[in-house]
Amino acid sequence: MKNVNVDECLIKLEIDQNLVKKLEGKNIKTIKELWILTRKELKLLGFSDGEINHIRIKMQLWGIDLNKKMYI
Repeated sequence: MKNVNVDECLIKLEIDQNLVKKLEGKNIKTIKELWILTRKELKLLGFSDGEINHIRIKMQLWGIDLNKKMYI
């Protein structure tokens, strides 16, 4: 598990660049802004199941997940 500061930019999570641009287009620019969202909220913002799964996997590698979950 890596050490993550949720106030850092999304690039730190090593998410696909196109997905980072799409998130930033929805005013999600930091890990914290992404971390507080739920899967349902991302769906409502127009993200596909595959994109959401990619995000979740990258976040889980850092010990966090959507909906403010943290794995210690």
